[in-house]
Amino acid sequence: MMQKAEILPLKAAQLPEAAEIAACSFPDPWSLALFEAAFVQADTQIWAAMVEDVLAGYLVLQRLGEEQSVDDIAVLPSYRRQGIAEQLLQTVHAMFPDRNFILEVREYNTAAIALYQKLGYEQVGFRKRYYTNPAEGAVLMTRHGVSVEKSER
Repeated sequence: MMQKAEILPLKAAQLPEAAEIAACSFPDPWSLALFEAAFVQADTQIWAAMVEDVLAGYLVLQRLGEEQSVDDIAVLPSYRRQGIAEQLLQTVHAMFPDRNFILEVREYNTAAIALYQKLGYEQVGFRKRYYTNPAEGAVLMTRHGVSVEKSER
C-alpha cells in the first residue's frame, strides 16, 4: 500500500526525531550530533517525509562537486514498505535531474538495493568490510542524471 507523504525540508526541532528513526533503523546509526552538524552545512540538505503530523522518514543529501550523495535515508518501522523512501528519493531526483547521485548500502540490505535499482541506480563498486556491527561490505551505487541539452534561441 502506497502511503502519500509530503516531502519538506527537515526543521531543526525535528532533528531528535530523525536521530530516533536512525536509532531504530541501523546497528550503527547517525547520532543527534551528526544530524546537527549536517543540518548546518551549506552543501547538505535534510528532507522530511511527513505523513500528517508524523515524521515518517528522512533523507540526508550532500552535494559533492557535481554529484549528489545520499548520505543517509531511513523510514520509521511502522511506515516501511509503503513507498516513503521511494518518494524521498524521487523528490530529490526531480530537484537535480541533471546530476549523478551516489550512495553506499550494506551488502545484505536487499530491500534497499532493490529499491535503488528500481529507481535507476547501478552497482559501480564494492568495499569489503566497510561496515561494522555487523561486519559487512558496502555496495557503491550510482544513478546517472539526465543530460539537459541547451537549446539556442
